[in-house]
Amino acid sequence: MLSRQEFFAHARGGKHKAEELYAAYETYSTCPAVRRKGAFKCMRCGNCCRRPWRIEVSVYDVQRWIYEERLDIIRSLEYRPRRGSFRRASPCEARSLEIMCSSLLELDESLSAGLAFAIAASRDGSLIMSKDEDGCAYFEDGLCTIYETRPEVCARFPDAGLFESLTALLEKR
Repeated sequence: MLSRQEFFAHARGGKHKAEELYAAYETYSTCPAVRRKGAFKCMRCGNCCRRPWRIEVSVYDVQRWIYEERLDIIRSLEYRPRRGSFRRASPCEARSLEIMCSSLLELDESLSAGLAFAIAASRDGSLIMSKDEDGCAYFEDGLCTIYETRPEVCARFPDAGLFESLTALLEKR
Protein backbone atom coordinates (compact mmCIF):
# COMPACT_ATOMS: atom_id res chain seq x y z
CA MET A 1 0.00 0.00 0.00
CA LEU A 2 1.25 3.46 -0.88
CA SER A 3 1.81 5.91 1.94
CA ARG A 4 -0.16 9.15 1.82
CA GLN A 5 2.99 10.95 0.69
CA GLU A 6 3.63 8.45 -2.13
CA PHE A 7 -0.03 8.58 -3.19
CA PHE A 8 0.01 12.37 -3.47
CA ALA A 9 3.40 12.33 -5.21
CA HIS A 10 1.82 10.22 -7.98
CA ALA A 11 -1.10 12.64 -8.24
CA ARG A 12 0.95 15.85 -8.24
CA GLY A 13 0.27 18.09 -11.22
CA GLY A 14 -3.15 16.63 -11.84
CA LYS A 15 -6.38 18.49 -12.41
CA HIS A 16 -8.02 17.43 -9.16
CA LYS A 17 -8.83 19.52 -6.12
CA ALA A 18 -7.17 18.73 -2.81
CA GLU A 19 -10.43 17.48 -1.25
CA GLU A 20 -10.91 15.06 -4.16
CA LEU A 21 -7.42 13.70 -3.64
CA TYR A 22 -7.99 13.29 0.10
CA ALA A 23 -11.24 11.44 -0.60
CA ALA A 24 -9.47 9.22 -3.13
CA TYR A 25 -6.71 8.44 -0.63
CA GLU A 26 -9.29 7.69 2.05
CA THR A 27 -10.91 5.20 -0.32
CA TYR A 28 -7.55 3.71 -1.24
CA SER A 29 -6.49 3.30 2.38
CA THR A 30 -9.87 1.88 3.49
CA CYS A 31 -10.71 -0.61 0.77
CA PRO A 32 -8.30 -3.47 -0.01
CA ALA A 33 -10.19 -4.24 -3.23
CA VAL A 34 -9.24 -0.82 -4.65
CA ARG A 35 -5.55 -1.61 -4.23
CA ARG A 36 -5.74 -4.76 -6.38
CA LYS A 37 -5.10 -4.55 -10.09
CA GLY A 38 -8.00 -5.08 -12.47
CA ALA A 39 -11.70 -4.35 -12.18
CA PHE A 40 -13.10 -3.52 -8.76
CA LYS A 41 -14.85 -6.37 -7.01
CA CYS A 42 -16.11 -5.82 -3.48
CA MET A 43 -14.54 -8.22 -0.99
CA ARG A 44 -17.28 -7.46 1.59
CA CYS A 45 -14.60 -6.79 4.21
CA GLY A 46 -16.78 -4.21 5.99
CA ASN A 47 -14.00 -1.61 6.27
CA CYS A 48 -16.20 1.05 4.69
CA CYS A 49 -19.09 0.17 7.04
CA ARG A 50 -16.91 0.72 10.10
CA ARG A 51 -15.65 4.15 9.01
CA PRO A 52 -17.08 7.24 10.73
CA TRP A 53 -18.19 8.62 7.36
CA ARG A 54 -21.44 10.48 6.99
CA ILE A 55 -23.65 8.19 4.90
CA GLU A 56 -26.19 10.49 3.29
CA VAL A 57 -29.36 8.85 2.06
CA SER A 58 -30.56 9.97 -1.37
CA VAL A 59 -34.12 10.82 -2.31
CA TYR A 60 -34.05 7.69 -4.51
CA ASP A 61 -33.17 5.56 -1.48
CA VAL A 62 -36.15 6.93 0.44
CA GLN A 63 -38.48 6.44 -2.52
CA ARG A 64 -37.20 2.88 -3.03
CA TRP A 65 -37.70 2.06 0.65
CA ILE A 66 -41.25 3.42 0.48
CA TYR A 67 -42.03 1.18 -2.51
CA GLU A 68 -40.38 -1.78 -0.75
CA GLU A 69 -42.34 -0.92 2.40
CA ARG A 70 -39.08 -0.75 4.40
CA LEU A 71 -40.38 1.86 6.80
CA ASP A 72 -38.10 0.34 9.46
CA ILE A 73 -35.09 1.72 7.60
CA ILE A 74 -36.70 5.13 7.10
CA ARG A 75 -37.61 5.34 10.80
CA SER A 76 -34.00 4.62 11.80
CA LEU A 77 -32.56 7.50 9.75
CA GLU A 78 -31.14 10.52 11.55
CA TYR A 79 -31.94 14.08 10.53
CA ARG A 80 -28.69 16.06 10.48
CA PRO A 81 -28.63 18.90 7.97
CA ARG A 82 -25.33 20.31 6.87
CA ARG A 83 -24.92 23.92 7.82
CA GLY A 84 -27.18 26.03 5.61
CA SER A 85 -28.08 23.16 3.31
CA PHE A 86 -31.73 22.38 4.05
CA ARG A 87 -34.21 24.03 1.72
CA ARG A 88 -37.77 23.68 2.95
CA ALA A 89 -40.29 22.28 0.54
CA SER A 90 -42.94 24.73 -0.58
CA PRO A 91 -46.43 24.03 0.81
CA CYS A 92 -47.51 22.79 -2.62
CA GLU A 93 -44.47 20.53 -2.93
CA ALA A 94 -44.95 19.18 0.62
CA ARG A 95 -48.63 18.40 -0.04
CA SER A 96 -47.76 16.67 -3.32
CA LEU A 97 -45.23 14.51 -1.50
CA GLU A 98 -47.79 13.65 1.20
CA ILE A 99 -50.36 12.64 -1.42
CA MET A 100 -47.78 10.51 -3.23
CA CYS A 101 -46.76 8.77 -0.01
CA SER A 102 -50.33 8.15 1.15
CA SER A 103 -51.37 6.74 -2.23
CA LEU A 104 -48.41 4.38 -2.32
CA LEU A 105 -49.12 2.61 0.92
CA GLU A 106 -52.61 3.83 1.87
CA LEU A 107 -51.14 5.28 5.03
CA ASP A 108 -52.59 7.55 7.65
CA GLU A 109 -51.91 11.26 7.37
CA SER A 110 -49.19 11.54 10.03
CA LEU A 111 -47.10 8.74 8.52
CA SER A 112 -47.54 10.21 5.04
CA ALA A 113 -46.34 13.58 6.31
CA GLY A 114 -43.31 11.90 7.92
CA LEU A 115 -42.40 10.15 4.68
CA ALA A 116 -42.87 13.39 2.74
CA PHE A 117 -40.48 15.08 5.17
CA ALA A 118 -37.96 12.22 4.66
CA ILE A 119 -38.08 12.73 0.89
CA ALA A 120 -37.70 16.51 1.24
CA ALA A 121 -34.84 16.20 3.74
CA SER A 122 -32.99 13.64 1.63
CA ARG A 123 -32.82 16.08 -1.30
CA ASP A 124 -30.17 18.08 0.57
CA GLY A 125 -28.28 15.22 2.20
CA SER A 126 -29.89 15.89 5.58
CA LEU A 127 -30.88 12.28 6.27
CA ILE A 128 -28.09 9.95 7.25
CA MET A 129 -27.74 6.31 8.24
CA SER A 130 -27.59 5.67 11.96
CA LYS A 131 -24.15 4.90 13.37
CA ASP A 132 -22.84 3.64 16.66
CA GLU A 133 -19.32 3.19 18.01
CA ASP A 134 -18.80 0.19 15.69
CA GLY A 135 -19.94 1.98 12.52
CA CYS A 136 -23.14 1.57 10.54
CA ALA A 137 -26.10 0.31 12.58
CA TYR A 138 -26.84 -2.24 9.83
CA PHE A 139 -23.38 -3.82 9.92
CA GLU A 140 -23.67 -6.87 12.18
CA ASP A 141 -21.43 -9.92 12.56
CA GLY A 142 -19.29 -8.83 9.63
CA LEU A 143 -22.21 -8.45 7.19
CA CYS A 144 -24.55 -5.73 5.96
CA THR A 145 -28.04 -6.73 7.04
CA ILE A 146 -29.67 -4.56 4.34
CA TYR A 147 -27.18 -5.34 1.56
CA GLU A 148 -29.88 -5.93 -1.10
CA THR A 149 -31.44 -2.51 -0.43
CA ARG A 150 -28.46 -0.59 0.96
CA PRO A 151 -28.19 3.13 0.28
CA GLU A 152 -27.08 4.22 -3.16
CA VAL A 153 -23.83 5.69 -1.82
CA CYS A 154 -22.90 2.33 -0.30
CA ALA A 155 -23.73 0.46 -3.50
CA ARG A 156 -21.52 2.82 -5.51
CA PHE A 157 -18.54 2.71 -3.14
CA PRO A 158 -15.83 3.35 -4.17
CA ASP A 159 -17.03 6.26 -6.27
CA ALA A 160 -14.60 6.18 -9.16
CA GLY A 161 -16.28 9.29 -10.56
CA LEU A 162 -14.97 11.25 -7.60
CA PHE A 163 -11.42 10.71 -8.74
CA GLU A 164 -11.58 9.44 -12.30
CA SER A 165 -7.89 8.65 -12.65
CA LEU A 166 -7.61 6.63 -9.42
CA THR A 167 -7.13 3.36 -11.31
CA ALA A 168 -4.51 4.85 -13.62
CA LEU A 169 -2.74 6.36 -10.63
CA LEU A 170 -2.55 3.02 -8.84
CA GLU A 171 -1.33 1.19 -11.94
CA LYS A 172 1.70 3.53 -12.14
CA ARG A 173 3.21 2.15 -8.96
